[in-house]
Amino acid sequence: MEFAYTEKVNALRGRVSDFMDRYIYPNETTYRDQIAASGDPHHFAEILEELKVKAKAEGLWNLFLPESAHGAGLNNT
Repeated sequence: MEFAYTEKVNALRGRVSDFMDRYIYPNETTYRDQIAASGDPHHFAEILEELKVKAKAEGLWNLFLPESAHGAGLNNT
C-alpha cells in the first residue's frame, strides 16, 4: 500500500500552508479581539466571513467535497 501524498495533495498542502501564513495566523489576534469585544464567547467573529471569502476565491474551501465546482475532491484515503 502506498502512503505517499499525491502531486495533487502536495500542491494543495502548499497552497493551504501559504494561505495560513498570509491570512490566518496574522488575524488570530483580530479574531480573539472580536470575540472579546462582543462579550459572547460563542460570537461569530466578523473576520471569519472575510477569511471564508478569501479561501473560496483561492479554491481552498470545502476541500472534502467531490471534485466539482464546489470542492477539491479529496477523500479519506
